[in-house]
Amino acid sequence: MAVGSTNLTGFYTTLTESWNGSTWSIDPSPDPGSFVDGLNGVSCVSPSYCVAVGYAVGPDSDPLVESWNGRVWSVSPSPVPADADGAETGLSAVSCVSSTWCVAVGSYATASATDSLVETWNGVTWSISANSDPGVTSNNLNGVSCATPTACMAVGDATDGVATAPLAEWWNGVSWSTPAGPTGDGASWLTGVSCTTPTRCAAVGYTTGPYYQDWWLGAIWNGTTWASAVGDGSLTSEPGDLNGVSCTGTYDCAAVGRYYIPGETDGTSVVDYGGAWSDESSPSPNTAGDLEGVSCIGPSWCMAVGSDYVGQSERTLTELATGSTWSTVPSLDVGVLAAPVVGMASTPDGQGYWLVDAAGDVSAHGDATYDGSLTGEHLNAPISHIVAAPSGSGYWLVAADGGVFAFGAATFFGSMGNRHLNAPVVDLTPTRDNGGYWLVASDGGVFAFGDARFRGSMGGTRLNRPVVGLASDFTTGGYWLVASDGGVFSFDAPFHGSVGGTRINSPIVGIVTTPFDDGYWLAAGDGGVFAFGDEVFHGSAGGLRLNAPIVGMAADASTGGYWLTGSDGGVFSYGVPFYGAD
Repeated sequence: MAVGSTNLTGFYTTLTESWNGSTWSIDPSPDPGSFVDGLNGVSCVSPSYCVAVGYAVGPDSDPLVESWNGRVWSVSPSPVPADADGAETGLSAVSCVSSTWCVAVGSYATASATDSLVETWNGVTWSISANSDPGVTSNNLNGVSCATPTACMAVGDATDGVATAPLAEWWNGVSWSTPAGPTGDGASWLTGVSCTTPTRCAAVGYTTGPYYQDWWLGAIWNGTTWASAVGDGSLTSEPGDLNGVSCTGTYDCAAVGRYYIPGETDGTSVVDYGGAWSDESSPSPNTAGDLEGVSCIGPSWCMAVGSDYVGQSERTLTELATGSTWSTVPSLDVGVLAAPVVGMASTPDGQGYWLVDAAGDVSAHGDATYDGSLTGEHLNAPISHIVAAPSGSGYWLVAADGGVFAFGAATFFGSMGNRHLNAPVVDLTPTRDNGGYWLVASDGGVFAFGDARFRGSMGGTRLNRPVVGLASDFTTGGYWLVASDGGVFSFDAPFHGSVGGTRINSPIVGIVTTPFDDGYWLAAGDGGVFAFGDEVFHGSAGGLRLNAPIVGMAADASTGGYWLTGSDGGVFSYGVPFYGAD
């Protein structure tokens, strides 16, 4: 299980992914904060019991604890310190020995300082556990590991107003104590810890060395004292830091983080402890990787998680070690599309839009809200289109086999999934009152659901080219179909013209209209746009050299402008603002 956060529309939300032995999948998790939510750490004692911790902001910052029962995540109430001032309160790490004993650590702000926070779980409730803070101005606990319910080590950093030093706190089953922590070259921080027995723990972090560069810090606890090592050039060639560690035996530990060369590149870093600390080779797919945590189940199997950048976009990153070799394994990114993109839809107010790819991944741009996707789900057929709900929130995804998937305020009224079809479904359009929708197949067959009335179809009729799109007329309650040759077929909707029978440079890929306007646009694969009725031509990409064909179009009712999207996620704006692309 891996946890973190994702930012799709300007607000962070929780992100959880689970590993089944071969692939990662996203598990929906709650977001109780009205502004920001995030998860920093997770501990599992079985496939059906995990605890994740983090923070929830709205408007105060509070600790966030979520529990996994093997099927769903749910929020577990957790206390807030009485002297917290409402800012910067959160939990950083958790360690569970059983479903009835967990320890979570973090920090919170008071009126005059930052204090560490320790909370314990007894199987029924979370409660604050009193601990001592040596720092005068700041005390933070960043990691915790319990070998037994009576042997836990928490690590972090403490500041006396001048210097920052490693902080270690020990739980003996009755109370917390503060043994002398490890030492570094200068100001030092501990970020993670792993204990295999009450007399064996490994802690990692970083320390400020020569020229104010950070070097990783590793330390071993023998039950009484710490023995430290610093990667200050003698053990490693590049500066960097360590964020997490996992041990499966006295001399079997893997620590992860990042290295960096100022002004040049960053990359993921793995440090091994096998009686001595030493660097290992780790892949950095895009030279900006950072591993945040690691979990090992033996000396020859570890999984590390973190993030990497692809251009300006931050993506999840997972690396697997089998034996002594680390390699990247695919992980999932919410709101990140992979070619081919197959469609787009605009918000009713025209202030944003969504894009969708064939796998059902959805990205939101502008004020469009991300309401979910099919990321990581097994599909019987690829997604063919995305359509916005007229109510202003939510959307439908439609698959080639006729399956319909509703998100947000969009309502599911039925589908053709698991039914025999003569041709694949290519589009969906809703009714004016949001109470139903029609589906259309490439043979011109139309299927009505909810309060949508069947007005006719081209099913059973010989077509020169397949049908590729469908649009509804909110004034009459009818609809139009368009074929790839530009032919338009009207059913209880006025016919405004077509390019059927006209030589066009590229096949038509869709038809778009705006509510209550008397007309429609057709979009072609080369970016050409054709306006009919009272819809206005604002420009096109026809004649431009495109990196990928146009596959979708969306319109803004307020301005009468429109967007085009290509299969590579590129977006072109005409008479409307540009809100981003994939």
